[in-house]
Amino acid sequence: MISEQNVTCRYKTELQDDIEIQMRVQVERPSSDGSDVAIELNYERIFPEELEDQLHQRLYNGVHGGYSVSNVPYLPNTMLVVRVLELKVMPLPQNIKDIKEKINLGYLLEVTISGIVEVLLRSIENLRTGKETYYEYQPPSENESDDNNFPTELD
Repeated sequence: MISEQNVTCRYKTELQDDIEIQMRVQVERPSSDGSDVAIELNYERIFPEELEDQLHQRLYNGVHGGYSVSNVPYLPNTMLVVRVLELKVMPLPQNIKDIKEKINLGYLLEVTISGIVEVLLRSIENLRTGKETYYEYQPPSENESDDNNFPTELD
């Protein structure tokens, strides 16, 4: 089963220039003899070489985060293949300091792909099983505060 989504996210702030991220992502859940999450970055390379690995790691983190929050059960002998078919950042910052500090591009890429993967996985699971999948809020136990359930800051 394959699902695909095209997304355009435009971030507007008063403190910096607007930035737009366009992504086309495909998620496939083929049956296989093993279990794994494969991530394929099939878009034209656009990032400076010295930051490419770091930004790719943020994309990988977003894929795994989207799978985690999707609440889609782990299926033995099923592989998850996530393909980033297109990725555009406009305007693409020209210097590394702007990418790291001014707009925190890694974070924007991570949360964008996380949301896409979550939605596509839930949709595939619904088509596969006929069941709707939702996140269920679990109230904190007596020894926990509500603040422990959600991260407040990402590296």
